[in-house]
Amino acid sequence: MKEYPVEFFNESDLELDSGKHLAAAQEARSLIASDFVQEFGWINVIVIPSKDHTELNINYLGHDYATDILTFEYPEMGVISGEIYINADVLVENAAEYQVAVSNELNRLMVHGILHLAGLDDQTDDEQKVMTLNENKYLEELEQKGFM
Repeated sequence: MKEYPVEFFNESDLELDSGKHLAAAQEARSLIASDFVQEFGWINVIVIPSKDHTELNINYLGHDYATDILTFEYPEMGVISGEIYINADVLVENAAEYQVAVSNELNRLMVHGILHLAGLDDQTDDEQKVMTLNENKYLEELEQKGFM
């Protein structure tokens, strides 16, 4: 099986440990790929300012509001590649609301995006419950491996 890269880009003003979050994203991709029997291609995680994130939301999804994450999937011959755009401002707001470190909330959003690439959705209450259960599972595994 071919190895594909995971890249982490911080295009926001937040001070983030890019190396640590890159390693967390790589580990999350590996764990999720194994459990979901999904071959992932390249994955880019991009943290961007709210204005830029909302512009993407308007241009690609027709939604004129801020959200925490946008995931774009690029499937090709059974391999799922993708881009995960994280709204820096909503990231900080969520961390404050849930009383967690910004780095832990960032890990949650990266796991959330990779779960979207694996085929999970969160549009209905039932889908949200399944998404949350999976997020918690992989966050616990990341914590056990020292990423939280």
